[in-house]
Amino acid sequence: MSKSKEPFNPFYAVLIVVGTVFAITACAYGMMAVVKLEPAADGGSPTGGLIGFMDRHGVTVLMVELGLLAVATFAAIGTDDYWTRRAQRREAERASLAPDKSTASSDDRSANGTDGERADT
Repeated sequence: MSKSKEPFNPFYAVLIVVGTVFAITACAYGMMAVVKLEPAADGGSPTGGLIGFMDRHGVTVLMVELGLLAVATFAAIGTDDYWTRRAQRREAERASLAPDKSTASSDDRSANGTDGERADT
């Protein structure tokens, strides 16, 4: 008995990766905003590391990631029928190449005389 596998759409994997990166970036941007509310102890605001990078380039990075997220979403939804039909075609090819067990088992039963007829004893 063969199991029918769900079709694999590679754009969903891309969507998961881009979505995760976007979520991490959004959290970093929020952290930068909270840190900027409280001035540093030395009188200046932090300008190095992740906080400084997000201060200078955070909006640009978020917009690029949002665009990638949109493209990946439309690609995943738009190609879903293609990947489903492809999986069904492969399943049909496998079924046509496999030996038909139903005819073999009925042939075996009739050869043994067990297909509803009693063998003469």
